[in-house]
Amino acid sequence: MSELKLGRGISDLIEENEIDVNLNEEVLDIEISLIKPNPEQPRTVFNPEKLRELCESIKEHGVIQPVILKPAANGYILVAGERRVKACELAGMTTVPSIIREYNAIYLSELAILENLQREDLTSIEEAIAFERAIYNLKLTHEELGKKIGKSRVYVTNILGLLNLPKTVIDDVNLGKISMGHARALSKLKDNELCIRLRDKIIDDKLTVRDIEGVIRNINNKDNEKLIPQNILDKTKNTLKNLITSDIKYKIYKNNISFSFSNEKELENIVRFLNRRK
Repeated sequence: MSELKLGRGISDLIEENEIDVNLNEEVLDIEISLIKPNPEQPRTVFNPEKLRELCESIKEHGVIQPVILKPAANGYILVAGERRVKACELAGMTTVPSIIREYNAIYLSELAILENLQREDLTSIEEAIAFERAIYNLKLTHEELGKKIGKSRVYVTNILGLLNLPKTVIDDVNLGKISMGHARALSKLKDNELCIRLRDKIIDDKLTVRDIEGVIRNINNKDNEKLIPQNILDKTKNTLKNLITSDIKYKIYKNNISFSFSNEKELENIVRFLNRRK
């Protein structure tokens, strides 16, 4: 194995580390129960439909390309081929065709980062995890990582900022409920409770990225405004629940109460309610 050089660019890594099967390497059937996931693997979300398609293909044609494993205590660490292993399990197989290779920890980390950063189907959060691990394991600055992968320092910093989001919001990004643009706007907030409320508003009111950026801008412009205590807001919510009929949609967040409607009838209901309160 050639000496590891951390100054290389992504194109050099692709050429040197491309994971192909060498005809001289022995392919072994390894027990799936002995295979451990790569701890440097940032990918956590797998498309169930594509996984089922791969499972059916494996049932019909077998595993065309062996997975790559690294020896470890009491088994092996998966270097490449996590989808194939999952699909084999789904197909009821107990072993998977494998090639065993020796990689040191840093080289293994670099391979995982390389393999994942080349994929277009990573979620923004998975990309952020890959960036975080690359920076930690390869001792890189944001700017150095940006140069290695052909991105700006600002891009790297913005992606890493997504990891500061509350877990529930991170889950929504991974599930595609909110976009990276929404998540990036929310990541600028230091108030986790407010972040979750605005996440709800994005989903319920179908706000665009520009919409939520405007909301956050207005909030930031009112930083010195005295906020209503949460217990008062909760009391108000309970009061409104008794006053407003179920066909009127409204939201309370920070110092705002907003009504929403999707047709003329819903708008008339809101106006009728407001007129009654005069």
